[in-house]
Amino acid sequence: MHIFRLFLFVIGFSFSQGVQAQWRLLYQSKDIANAPDTTSPIKLIESRGALSKYIVVHFSNHEKILVLKKDIWGYADGSNRIWRSYDKEFYLVTSYNGAWVDYVVDRLVANTRNQIFQPLYSRTLDSRISAIWTKAMSDVSPSYRVR
Repeated sequence: MHIFRLFLFVIGFSFSQGVQAQWRLLYQSKDIANAPDTTSPIKLIESRGALSKYIVVHFSNHEKILVLKKDIWGYADGSNRIWRSYDKEFYLVTSYNGAWVDYVVDRLVANTRNQIFQPLYSRTLDSRISAIWTKAMSDVSPSYRVR
C-alpha cells in the first residue's frame, strides 16, 4: 500500500504545476499562521548581508523599501519556507514540533571555499538560537520530558 501511495505522489508531483507562495514579512512568530496580505503583494525579500541592518522588500508594483532586520521576526519566501531574523542573520526554520525548533544556516568553512549547513536549535520560536541542543533547552526544568 505504501508503494502505491508513493507512486501516486510521484505521478501527481510530476504533473502538477509549481505554485508560487506569497512572500510576506512576519513581525511576530504568531504571524506564521496568518494569511498573507494581498493588497500590496511582495515579489521578493532580499538580505543585504549579515553585516547590514536592513533588508530590501520588493513589491509587485516595482516599489522598494528598506526594513530594519530588528523590526521583524522573519519572513516567508516564495517557497513558503520560514526564515527567522536573529542577531542580524537569517535562519531557515526546518521543523517545529512544539517542544523545540530546528534551524539551519549555511556557513563558510574557515580558510576554504566550502560551505556547510550548520544545524541550530531553540526552545521556542522566540527564544535564543544555539548550536548546542542542551544549551538551547536550558530554560526547561530537569523534570520536563520531551516526547
